[in-house]
This record gives sequence, structure tokens and C-alpha cells, in this order.
Amino acid sequence: MDRRRLRHELHRLGMPAEFTVAQLAEALARTRARPLRLRPEPLPADGLTGGLLVTDDVDVVVYQRDTTALHQTHIICHEFGHLLAGHRTVDVRGPEAVRLLAPNIDPAVIRRILGRTDYAKHEEQEAEDIAGVLMRRYIADQAEHAEWIVPDTAAPAVRRLLDTLGPG
Repeated sequence: MDRRRLRHELHRLGMPAEFTVAQLAEALARTRARPLRLRPEPLPADGLTGGLLVTDDVDVVVYQRDTTALHQTHIICHEFGHLLAGHRTVDVRGPEAVRLLAPNIDPAVIRRILGRTDYAKHEEQEAEDIAGVLMRRYIADQAEHAEWIVPDTAAPAVRRLLDTLGPG
């Protein structure tokens, strides 16, 4: 995705010239008409630093809890890069999806779900490039990130469920 296409995509999402991760998350959730969960997890230092998981009802960005806010923002922007570029995502269903939404996700499950394929190398590089551009040109802060972003169009039952689940 070149910078012009990224600018176009951000414009399509209604993003201002400078924005926060939360604003981009809200725009993505609204456009995809589904909640987006930013979930910090203590991932193994020698493994994944983050991942994008797509279920039938929610998108989940898992990112390394035990790192700096700046690094966390970069990881989240990388995962958003996959969505912005329209990359194929891992579609999670059944018991795996339930487990991902429950507290204390087992990192082995994340590794198994995020199995990479032939197209992954190019898409990972593209997502990394998008994250770099977002961080340099658009993202206004690197503060803590809210865990649930629910679009205004979400059903009231979804909001009640997420309120009941609470954080973590």
C-alpha cells in the first residue's frame, strides 16, 4: 500500500490530519460494523509481539503487555495496517474464538491461530510499512489504549455483554 492509497483509506474512514490510536480504532470498528478489542497480553519475549484475530462478531488485536507504550502503539498500528490494506485475516470460530475473548489467553493458542502462509511475508512487510507511516505522520499520542471499541451501530445486546464482561 503506497502512501497515496493509505491517505485515501484514512480519508474514507473520516480521519483528520492527525489522530490517536483510539480514533483510528473507532473508525475501523464503525466501518467494519463490529467491536474491536485491543487486548494487552504478557506474550513470550521470544515469540509474537501481537496479532490480529477475526471472529464472527468481533475483531481482536492482541499486543505485548510487557513493553513500552510507544512499542505497543507500533504493534497496534501494524495490526491495523493489515485491516487498512485489506489483507486476508485469520478467521476464528468455535471454541478458539471463545477462548480468545476470555481472560488469560494461552500464547500457544495465539501462535497456532496465527499460523503464517506463503503470502504472509509480503503482507507482514506491508503492515510494518503502514505502521511506520502511521507512527511518523498521523498518530498524535502513544498513551494507554482502551480495551474495547464498540461502534455506535452495535446492537444493544453487544454493549450489555461487553459491559458485563468488563476489562480483561
